[in-house]
Order: sequence, then C-alpha cells, then structure tokens
Amino acid sequence: MIFEELPNEKIYEIFDYLSAIDLLRYFFNLNSRLNALLYQQLNKSHFDFRRISKVNFDYICEKHISSLIDRITSIHLSNDDHTPRQIQLFLARDNFKLKQFIHLQSISLSYVRTKKLLDQIMIECSYLPCLTHFRSCNDRIKMYRDDAEHFIHRLSKLSKLIYCYLNMDWELEVDLVDFSPNKSDINTSLKHLTIGKVICSVGAINLLYQCIPNLQSLSMNYTINYKIYGLLIPNLSITRLEIILHGAIYKFNDMLKTMPNLHYLTCTLFDDYINGNQWEEMIRKSVPKLKTINIQMKYEPSNNKNEEVQLNEIIESFRTEFWINEYQRFIRCHWYSSAKQDKPSFVNVFTLPYIFDDFYDSTECVLTKSTCPYDNEYLRCNRVINLYYQSSSFTDSILSRVRFNNIRSLSLSFPINKQFLSVVSNLDQLNSLYVFVDERKNLDNIQSELQYLLDRTPFLYSLSFGPWSPFKSHIPLKEITCASVRQLDLRGGPLYIPWNVRPSFCEEHCVQLFQSSLAIQCETLIIKVATPNIIIDLVNNMPNLKALNVICDDDAGIYRNWFESPEDGLCNWLYHKLPSTSIISRDTTKDHIIRLWIR
Repeated sequence: MIFEELPNEKIYEIFDYLSAIDLLRYFFNLNSRLNALLYQQLNKSHFDFRRISKVNFDYICEKHISSLIDRITSIHLSNDDHTPRQIQLFLARDNFKLKQFIHLQSISLSYVRTKKLLDQIMIECSYLPCLTHFRSCNDRIKMYRDDAEHFIHRLSKLSKLIYCYLNMDWELEVDLVDFSPNKSDINTSLKHLTIGKVICSVGAINLLYQCIPNLQSLSMNYTINYKIYGLLIPNLSITRLEIILHGAIYKFNDMLKTMPNLHYLTCTLFDDYINGNQWEEMIRKSVPKLKTINIQMKYEPSNNKNEEVQLNEIIESFRTEFWINEYQRFIRCHWYSSAKQDKPSFVNVFTLPYIFDDFYDSTECVLTKSTCPYDNEYLRCNRVINLYYQSSSFTDSILSRVRFNNIRSLSLSFPINKQFLSVVSNLDQLNSLYVFVDERKNLDNIQSELQYLLDRTPFLYSLSFGPWSPFKSHIPLKEITCASVRQLDLRGGPLYIPWNVRPSFCEEHCVQLFQSSLAIQCETLIIKVATPNIIIDLVNNMPNLKALNVICDDDAGIYRNWFESPEDGLCNWLYHKLPSTSIISRDTTKDHIIRLWIR
C-alpha cells in the first residue's frame, strides 16, 4: 500500500514514533493533505535540538519555527560538544524571539556556561505566560551573594513556574540574615526546586524560604558556611527533601525541625555518621509525618580495630521495629580497608533497596553486614546509572555479588576481569563508554574483549579512550566496530590530565583514523592534533562529522572567544578555511579548546 493512501489514523500512529524535527524534515510539503495532518500532529509539540546537525538546525529555525511558534509547548537547547553556541544562535534569530513562544510550558537548557546568558534567557522567559518548567543543567556557573539575590529576583518574574532545576554552584560567603525580600521578589507558584551544590549560610536558606513560600520539594548538595550562625525559619510547605550533606550534620536536625510536614527524605552524609537509634529519635521528634526515608552515610571510622564489632553495633541500631516494620528499610554496611598505611579505612552505610545513582566500589571491601535476611544472595543496584569499574574491581567475594542492570555511563579498565559480565549483566541501556588500559596487566586480548563488549551495547552513543596513544595502541581503532557510536573522544584521558602531556594526532595517524568505520560514522569528534591543517583534513575526510572539538599544538591564538576576539589567530584562520555557515568558538573554560559546529 502507498503511504499517502493510508487512513489518517494510521498516519498519526506512524507520526507518533517520530520527533517533531524528523516529521518536518521527512514529510513537510509532500502534499497538502500530509501538511494538514503534520500541523495537527505538531499541535502542543516538543522540539529537542540536542545532537541536531547545523544544517537541520538552520533549516528548522528558518522555515518552520515562526509558523509553529504558538504550537510549541516544549524546547530543549544545548551548547554541548555536539552543538556549540546553539543557544546563542537560537536567541539571535531575526524571524522569532523566545518571548514570542506564548504557549511554551517547558524549557530545558544544557551548558549555558555564563551568568550573562542565563540572565538573558530568564528575562525573555518572564514574558511567557504558560511556562511551568525551567531546567538549566551542566552549567559550571558559580553564584555569589549578589548573583543569588539577582537570580532569585529573576525567578520571581516567572510567575507560573512550578518546577525549576538550576544545576549551579552557589557560594555565599556573606550572610543574608539582614536581607528582606520585597513583595516583587516572592514567587508563589514555584513548588519544586533543585539548586545543585550550595555552600552558604543559614540566612541564605531563609531567603530562599521567604522568596518561595509554597515550596514543596527541595533538592541540593549542601555545605554550611561555618563562619555564619543563625536559626532557620519554619517551612510548613516542604514535604520532600533530597539532600547531600558535607560536614553539616550538627545543623541537619535543626533543618528538619523547620519542616514538620516532611513526607519524603533522601539523605547522603559525607564524613558523618548517625546510628539507627539517633535517626529514630530525630525523625520522631522533628519530622513525625515522614513516610519514606533513604539514607547513605560515608565516613572514616575513629579506629581501624575490631571491624566486626563496630559493624555489629551499627547493624543492631537499625535492627528495630522502627526501621524494619514502620519504614520497611533494611540497612547494609561495607567496611573498606587498605593495605597502605597512609590510606584510612572507610565505611559505607546505606538503606535497601539501593536508590542512589552511583556506587562506591573498592577491591578492599573486607566485611559487610546487613539487617536484610536474604541479603547473602546479591545486592541489586537497579538505580545506579554511572559506574567506574577497574580491572581489579568487584573481585572479592563480597562485592562480586553486586548487580547493575541499568548502567548509562561506564568507565571501564581493560583487561576486564571474569566477574564483569555477572556484575554488569545488562548493557542494553549503556549510552557512554570510557575505556582505559591497565598497562600492568596482560594486554593480549584487549581488542577482542572490547569488541565483545561493544557487540552487547545496541544503544552506545559515545566511545572514549584514555589514557590512550595512537603510537602504541593496544586497541587498533580501524579494527573496532560499533554501529550505534556517533561520538568519539580521542583526547587521551579525563579533563584533569593536562593537554600538554597528551599525545597528538599527526597526519599519518589521521590517515589510519579515516580508514575506521567508527570515524566514517562519527558525528562528534574530540581530539588533539599536531598542526592546523589536520583540522581541515578531519572536516574533509569524515563525511558525517557535524561537530569537532580540538586542541592544536601549533596554536598561537589569543585565548578568547572568537566572537569577542577576531584577532584569535587559529580561529581566524579556520574562519577563512571552513564553510561560511560553520560556527567557530574557543572555550576558555576547557583548556582553550576550539569548538566547531560544521554541518
């Protein structure tokens, strides 16, 4: 049957499987009937511009956004490695402005990177009458006192906002006890707030409570400013708290006392420990309406003697009616000990079921105890999505029984040990893989091990190598295949390794790279090269390359953003060598890396 002859209901079913961007690319202007069905389908549509090509981004913005501006209810924009400066390009369009999206209900932003840009976006969002969700993540922005007051003021102008996620570092060295918000700074609609890492005083939290009086859920990574003291004001509206505490346990009970209507609590304590009886007393007195509690405590014991006695004391304090019957929570304890004298012991105490995103692993887990009667089989960690797995990890009899079934991001040391495929039994959800080689091990089978692993990852998008050298690689890139991979990170290690000690790709190595199937299908490449001409070779010889993030040894440029500093030598040279539609910028926050959005 011909597609155009299908009934409307069947066409709508097919449309449901495609994004708004793909619908416009593949079906627009085929005929008038499909156009009518298409625009009906795009009513209340979501536009996700992550990982889009430069050509398709320009096409959608130029040809379609203006005509759909009153139909779009959700947008996701990103300045990440795939789409550098996308957010600025979107805001600078002549044919539409963000404040014209009058039915927009949700906006998500990734890698905004600067306070100035975030401020510009929030100003335009203040004109949107239907906006209920605002999310800005991975920004690496630091907020200080004046910034905090300013952005709380901006939040107050988003009068319909219900959910807000600001993943930034708030460092408020100066107390805000004397600050009283104006009525214009109060947001009565906002109910759910995530504010990332917070180093601040009690007064700053009070300011937050005053400016958002109807807050119901709060999530933050909190370190109290020890120089400033004060009393928290009561907050009767908060019913859900997710908090990571760093050395602020002595204030935690005071914080809970201000939330008498709390129903849900997830708490991670670093460098602190509270036993089960203390938790029970604190909960009964401070948050008697609490229904659900999840805790994790990571701390160094006062001494390294009598590990079993110490863990038994912990376990017994949680083996009570309160924990097992009232809250239906079992506790598990891991004692990690090192043979190195300068490395202290470490204890991890957590509730079961395990609901946290990461898992502390070590080959030195010498003892475990649990209140769970069937805990001897294995520990399910279905909520863990990020895992660092060394070649010597999970080899002892205790940790070898841990199970991870939904890992999204995996850092993996090769050669892999025999426990790996039982510990990480399912790789169907894996999106990002970082591979590094343990040079102290037998390296004969690394290539076959990696290929075997890649064959089990149907949705792997990003593949990274490091520390990795094209000169003495144990993993010949041209012989590795994985049909789903679209991003290659060949920078040779994590960000903390200086660029000047990383290997550079020369022309010979790039010729080998071009012969690999991974390079042919690659859309985003991160790499260090020896000369500027290699950058042009990469663009010309990788047919599907959309974005390139590159460091060049021969780079005498002024380390500023190209859009602010045309005298930047290498950026200026690339500007004349690459197509005029290319976006060229220098990221001053990441080793002066040059970021190109080419196709």
